[in-house]
Amino acid sequence: FIYRMIRNKLPLAVDLQHTTLGDRDHLLLCSDGLNGMVSDKVIEQLVLAADSPQAACDALVNAANEAGGEDNITVIVIRVEPLD
Repeated sequence: FIYRMIRNKLPLAVDLQHTTLGDRDHLLLCSDGLNGMVSDKVIEQLVLAADSPQAACDALVNAANEAGGEDNITVIVIRVEPLD
C-alpha cells in the first residue's frame, strides 16, 4: 500500500480484508522494519507475552533494533478487550 501511494498513481488500488476478532485477540500493524528483521514466531511470542499493547510495541521495536535495525520500525498493536 505504501509503495502504491508513493507512486501517486491514481486510481489507488486498496486491498481490503474482513476479519472477526474475538476477546483478547491482537491486531498488529507494522512496517517492514519489523517483519524484515524479526521472525513471525518471535513477533507472536513477544506480543502474547506482553502485559499491554504498549509493552508489546516496545518489545517488538527493541527486538528489531537488536536484530540490526536496518530500516525504520513502525509498530501498532491493538488488543481486543471484552465488554463488561
